[in-house]
Amino acid sequence: MRVQAFVLPVRRRLGPSGALAAASAGLLFGAALLTAGSARAEPASATYEIYFGGFHVLTATAEWEQGPEGYRIAGEAETQGMLGWMHPWKGETESRGLLAAGEVIPRLYETRGTSDEGEKLVRLSYDPEGDLVDSLVQPQQDDEERHPLPANAGDGTLDPLSVVAGLSELLRNGGRCEASFPVFDGRKRYDVFVSDAGEKVLEPTSYSIFAGTARGCRLDYKLLGGHRVERSKYAETARERIVWVARPQEGAPLLPVRLEIETAYGTVMGHLTGFEEDTQVARRSGVQTEDKLAQ
Repeated sequence: MRVQAFVLPVRRRLGPSGALAAASAGLLFGAALLTAGSARAEPASATYEIYFGGFHVLTATAEWEQGPEGYRIAGEAETQGMLGWMHPWKGETESRGLLAAGEVIPRLYETRGTSDEGEKLVRLSYDPEGDLVDSLVQPQQDDEERHPLPANAGDGTLDPLSVVAGLSELLRNGGRCEASFPVFDGRKRYDVFVSDAGEKVLEPTSYSIFAGTARGCRLDYKLLGGHRVERSKYAETARERIVWVARPQEGAPLLPVRLEIETAYGTVMGHLTGFEEDTQVARRSGVQTEDKLAQ
């Protein structure tokens, strides 16, 4: 099946542990990786610190590698500060696949998380055509607490990080930050929508290694099944989710340099605090204390 959305042909139709931590981490992995398609074989990595209402709540790292043998995208995140003490959570996720003639062909997706609720694992396996053939979900979901999944929920979908590979290919080929993707992560089925939010000058701040002009990518989604009946108040009231993309230094690939999520309970801010490609490393010194407001 070949379906084209906007200008990118792909194999798939383009188209919370603390609740805040999990929601931020999931979005951050997409944010931290969505422009990873510089088509460089050498791995590169970025580090981000996340604040909510001025308090440090999450640290995350993202790593990507793309070359003739395919792509590998991975991320790790862990709660910090008071949130980490009250709701300790740590997660890691990885996706591997191929990009062939502009088509995204997922091969393997795995995500693990450890929290005060125990350990969780999801592993999705795909055939050579990129069709989902096997899924492992531990523990199994409590159907009474979640909306039912649609029949054949994985058909015609990408895993969350293969979506990143698809969007990065779009941007690498000169496209705008505009696309839609059907996604199945083993537990939930949803559609992701990306739209262009224009350019903005990000002022210097001690929270980030980047200052300058960045382009905004607005992220939204539509839940189609597998999500909790009772959603967190943070996710329920999120109004805008924007990832600001730029080159952190001359010659570097485009990557997210700031994340903003507006909610009724405060603003989530994510800042780029480290970037490494080959031997070039840029890092800011120290993380601001919790009682200081994020800029």
